[in-house]
Amino acid sequence: MATGWIRARAPATIANLGPGFDVFALAVRGPADEVAIRPAKRDSLQVHGVGAAGIPSTFSGNTAGITIEALRKATGISQPLEVRVAKGIPPGRGLGSSAGSCAAAALAFLKALPKSRDLGIAGVLRAAVEGEAAVSGRHYDNVAGALLGGFVILGSSEPLLLTREPVSPRIALAIAIPDFALRTADMRKILPPVVPLSDAVSNVGHAAILALALARGDAALAGRCLEDRFAEPVRAPFLDGYAEARSAALKAGATGFGLCGSGSSVFAFAPNSGVAGSLAEAMCDAFRSRGHAATPLVTAVDNRVPSAGLLPSFGRRFSVPAGRGPPSISWGHPPGISQSGLESRPDGITGETSRPRTPVLQHAPTPRRSRR
Repeated sequence: MATGWIRARAPATIANLGPGFDVFALAVRGPADEVAIRPAKRDSLQVHGVGAAGIPSTFSGNTAGITIEALRKATGISQPLEVRVAKGIPPGRGLGSSAGSCAAAALAFLKALPKSRDLGIAGVLRAAVEGEAAVSGRHYDNVAGALLGGFVILGSSEPLLLTREPVSPRIALAIAIPDFALRTADMRKILPPVVPLSDAVSNVGHAAILALALARGDAALAGRCLEDRFAEPVRAPFLDGYAEARSAALKAGATGFGLCGSGSSVFAFAPNSGVAGSLAEAMCDAFRSRGHAATPLVTAVDNRVPSAGLLPSFGRRFSVPAGRGPPSISWGHPPGISQSGLESRPDGITGETSRPRTPVLQHAPTPRRSRR
């Protein structure tokens, strides 16, 4: 391992996207966490940047340190490390702050210690999610989005099954980030244990069309598919300004509106950055009307692959099949049609090698609201 600092960055992410609870995640251009590591005689960790005062700064308590420890256990590498976490993703805003630190730490570890790359995507994801599990529950969506970029769909976490798609630049994102936080762990506790059949059917249908709309670059259709009948209805009452922000976004021309993860940020899709700017300001004004400062963010999906060059190469579209079951994801070829445009790799990834093809998308305590 080199003696100097090795750095890696991971983007903010929006999970759920309305109906895709624990299934969908988008990587977002702009806010990012950076983790730097170098060899040391003993483990240590420092945090600085956005919201650093409220984030654990011990190696065993921070998501970056927990991820590194999980990677060491998985690889047998015992090298002590000095770790510095530069926070660019505000915590408690539904933008994947803890996952960003997990992913950036994993990427820095892969850069510094090439032997760890033998874990492959699935192994690295399983290690990185240990950091997320320590603070907000064992869910893969944000971590997968931060490591892989683009639009990630989780079919299963055990065994692992996911697919990754780029999102058309024709879709812009309008985000409003209020000045208060909501703890993901608390917001998961209030979720209903049982979902009515009609609500489940609605979420599945909206999620399926939303995935296609994002791949096609149809901002209007994507916005109309953000309806969620599972998590958002029970979370919205804990987000002061939600109703006002939703109303303002729709009046300003948004085709849909949703929570970023479990909040407190909210978002809408737009056909271009100009419209997105108007939507972001309208949503922020709604929060301000409730006495909360809010920051607008006009951005787009980050289609870059943060782990590119560190893990086996793949194109912009790829899948990670399950460890058990079929050996690869179906990419829509009828029986008897050659799949010469696809390459299967030893680590179970299938991806494009020539022209892209379209895949077949196969009661609790009241939560506390912190105001960091």
